[in-house]
Amino acid sequence: MTLRGVIQVGCEFFIVAAAGGSAFYFVKGALRSSSKGGRLAGGVQEVISNGPRVCRWAAWFGVMTAIKAGMVRSRQVQDPLNFAAAWGGANALFSVHRGPRAAAREGLKGAAYSAVTGFTVGGLIVVLLQPPESTCC
Repeated sequence: MTLRGVIQVGCEFFIVAAAGGSAFYFVKGALRSSSKGGRLAGGVQEVISNGPRVCRWAAWFGVMTAIKAGMVRSRQVQDPLNFAAAWGGANALFSVHRGPRAAAREGLKGAAYSAVTGFTVGGLIVVLLQPPESTCC
């Protein structure tokens, strides 16, 4: 994957996350926060009021995906270390405005969350894909 491909992957995931977050808040606003006659207006208002939150998550997701794609490109290996480094790097990058100690702490927390998530998903996959035990005789 070229550098252009890494950037393209990050941009694609940014767009997907922004669209998904906007759709989530639109439905939330249309169903929860508005009366029966103003559902469209309630959905639009919810999207507008949560725009910064959606953009921050979309940007974080795009940066994390770009870091992961860059790690895969440079290491030529697809393993959980890429995901942990990407999650930690994105957390550190988005916390650097609070200082170097906060960025380091958030980077380590992101890598730890990634490890816990990876182990949990891996364990669930193993448990769910186990063949059922036979109970005959």
